[in-house]
Formats: sequence, C-alpha cells, structure tokens
Amino acid sequence: MVKIVKYLWLFFFVCLFSTILNSQTFSIITEADNSYKGCVQLAHPPIGDTIKYQNKDLQVFLFPENPDQPNAPIIGSWQRTDSQLYFCPLIPFSKNLTYQARFPEVPWFTFKPVPSKNYIQTSITEVYPTLATLPENILKMYLHFSAPMSDGNTYQHIILQDEKGDTITSPFLELTPLLWNEDRTRLTLWFDPGRVKRELLRNQKLGAPLVAGESYTLHISKNWKDANGYSLAKDFIKKIIVVQADRMAPSPKNWQATVPKADTKTPLIIHFGEALDHALAQKSLTVYNKKGKRVAGKIALGNDDKEWTFTPTNNWQSKPYRIQIQSVLEDLAGNNFNRLFDTDLEKQTEPKRDLPYYYFDFRVQ
Repeated sequence: MVKIVKYLWLFFFVCLFSTILNSQTFSIITEADNSYKGCVQLAHPPIGDTIKYQNKDLQVFLFPENPDQPNAPIIGSWQRTDSQLYFCPLIPFSKNLTYQARFPEVPWFTFKPVPSKNYIQTSITEVYPTLATLPENILKMYLHFSAPMSDGNTYQHIILQDEKGDTITSPFLELTPLLWNEDRTRLTLWFDPGRVKRELLRNQKLGAPLVAGESYTLHISKNWKDANGYSLAKDFIKKIIVVQADRMAPSPKNWQATVPKADTKTPLIIHFGEALDHALAQKSLTVYNKKGKRVAGKIALGNDDKEWTFTPTNNWQSKPYRIQIQSVLEDLAGNNFNRLFDTDLEKQTEPKRDLPYYYFDFRVQ
C-alpha cells in the first residue's frame, strides 16, 4: 500500500512537471492590434521563489552555426506581464534570417519571421522635392513611405552617387534619433549643413555634397526594413541634375494668384514662382477674411511644390481676403522670409528686422 502511494505521488509530480514544461512555450506575436507585435513571447517562464531568473536571461541570437558558441545576442528590451515574458528587438526581425530564442530550463526556439499571406510590402511613395533639377545648396529631402518604418542602419540604405558611379562620402547629416513624423512614414533627410554652408570647416575640407553642373543618382535600397522587419518592395532611384545655388530669399512680392469667382468653391491657386519646402508649405499659409476670421478649407501642393492650392469649405464671398504666411517658410535651400541660410554677416550692411508673418492680399469678385 505504501509503495502504491509513493508511485501515485511520483506520477503526480511527473505530470505536474510535464504540464509546467509544456506551458513554457515560445511564440512570435503577429496580431496587428497587439502592442507586442514582432516580439518573442515566452509563456509561463520558470521564475519563482526557488528558481530565480532575470528577464534578461531571455536572449535571442542569429541562428548559430555552433550552438555552444553563438554570436552576441540581439539587442532589444524586455517586458513582463503576469504570466508572459516578452523580448522586443531594437531592429525588427528580418524575414530573410533565422533566429534562436533561449531561456534557462526551456527548450530552444528556432524561428524565421514570415509575413502573412495578405501582407503588403512597404514602398517609397514619394521623395520631395519631386523636381529632377535641384540647386547646389539644397538643404533637405523628405522620404515618404506607405507604412511605418524602422531605424536600422538607415544611412547604409541611402546612397548618393555621382555620374561616374562613385559614392559621395557622408553627404547627409546622420542624426540620432532620426527625424520621423509621428507615425514614422515620413523621414526628413538633411544634407550636411556643415558642407552646404560656405566657409565652414567641413565645407572647406570635404566640399559641398552637390556641385552645380553635375548629375547624381539617389539610391534607396529595398533592404531597408519596415516596422515589421520586412524589406521594402523594391529599390528607389531618383536622378538629380544640379544647377547654381539659390541665394535669394522667397518673397510674396514674387507670387501670383489665380483668384476664383464669388459664390463658388473654385480653388485659389498661389503660384510661388519656385519650389518651396514641401512640409513647411503645407502648414505655413492660412487664409483669413476681412474680419480676421480664419477661412476653413483644404490645402494641396502641385506643380512640383511650385503651386499652393486652397479649396474652401464654403463658397467664396465677394470680399477681400488675406493669406498670412509664417516667416519660417523656406525654399529648397533653406532660405526663409527673414534671412538666407548661408549669409555672409561681414557683408551685411544693416541688420534685418525679423518678422513673424508676411501677407499676401487678394480680392474675390
């Protein structure tokens, strides 16, 4: 009878241990609405009063050729809930690589992320300025993506080559963190201001990134990973022809308007006469009526950012209107309404008064 009881207790503990072990399973979170999407999950990690392991004991490696001597673990962060432990990589896992997750007392987990059948690869939708002909002292570009992106090795995926096919060394300002918009679908890419601005040390040593009269090719590699760790749909290539530097500040005195008729919702079109900064032009102009009340409507840019279009929510009235322009609005060379980006202060005869706003008046009839 005693032996039977002992065997029953032994059987009970074996079953209990087996249940605990089986519940300690790895998985990859793939649900789109899960805040841990793209992370490794370990269910019921063996952490308690008798077995004490830290969160950092959950490690993920590139699949090792020698399991006993894996390379350094993937960099990331750990999060814990009541019964789950998560490892989230700093750079999303790549679908082209194989990984192995390890935790003490738990069988190793080898995995290769695979996108769902309905997954649509991220692509570059546009690069601004859209013009092929750019000034020698262009300051910024905006890269637009169809879905959120990751940071990983960003500048390795953006290459500028001259017409001979030689790569331009360090043409861009390598910022950390990167200048993403809120949803990480637009990246602001700066040409190195220290090279663009004359008489600075980097300009003297390395020269300007672009030279007037030359042509270049901007390559953006499809190997750049999106926020889910998958490569872009295809490479992006933009041809660039460089002309003389722009050293004139933009001014509403040079603008022209196509004015709509009263009692219509026909768009108002402002012709800048040059391409302006794509992002700033979308938020720097506001339409007001004679009483100073803001006019509601939708804004769009056209003709390679040389035109600003405003479509009112309500019909135009036969009255005067005013466009208020923030002085921070820039052209492609970073010249704003108050000052040039590259100014020789020694040749400046008198200081220019900074104004917060400029104005463009028109009348609807």
